[in-house]
Amino acid sequence: MARSAEHSAVYAVIYNTLRSQIFGGKYRPGDMLPSENQLCGEFGASRETVRKGLKALEQEGLIFSRPKVGYFVSTPNHSDFTLTFTEELNGCTTQYCDIHGIQPDEALQEKLGIEANQKVIELSQITRNASGEPVAYDIKYVPYERAYPTVESEMRYAVLPDITLTKVDSFDYYTAIQVSAAGACQRVADALGCKEGEPLLLIERLFIRQDGKRIGYSMQYGQGELGKLLGSSGHQK
Repeated sequence: MARSAEHSAVYAVIYNTLRSQIFGGKYRPGDMLPSENQLCGEFGASRETVRKGLKALEQEGLIFSRPKVGYFVSTPNHSDFTLTFTEELNGCTTQYCDIHGIQPDEALQEKLGIEANQKVIELSQITRNASGEPVAYDIKYVPYERAYPTVESEMRYAVLPDITLTKVDSFDYYTAIQVSAAGACQRVADALGCKEGEPLLLIERLFIRQDGKRIGYSMQYGQGELGKLLGSSGHQK
């Protein structure tokens, strides 16, 4: 057990040392790192331990390898941002307002890739902050199929896409997201207690199976603190 802990500690030292040197500017984008043999000698470590430390840096995106050449420092891309989105908002509570079946209009038919005669389940929910003020309004659409739950008692605690494909593996679908500004229509204005036409942050999501079939579409209108878009680029030290 002690030997295993020591092995892990050396790998961590290699990882942290090289990481600090990269952030400190000793190794700049495009620079080649010392060879595995050099690192083995420098840290008194086995080749396996050195490779484990380098692999951790590579998985973080800080370095990349060229077969039979060595490891090089990556160039951070500050134009690519990572956006994290969750339906669970800190300090807020969410409840369903209505769940019912509808006939899709042309816009919704196009979004979901369905025919005009296929029914759609529409779900709406309101999110309130700790003071009870409405801060977000969601409208979700799921193409109706017999396998899907259709009553509120079955869907009360579910979120898209959990309510849609419970028998489909997680890797069988992906999500496309679009963020834009939108004026509140009368329905949204009534739900959020704002003026019609007031600018809100609109987050649209499409849930798509790997075979191209669209299994769900959602729109979230946010105001106040939720009317902001937060993201980050590059690597944090």
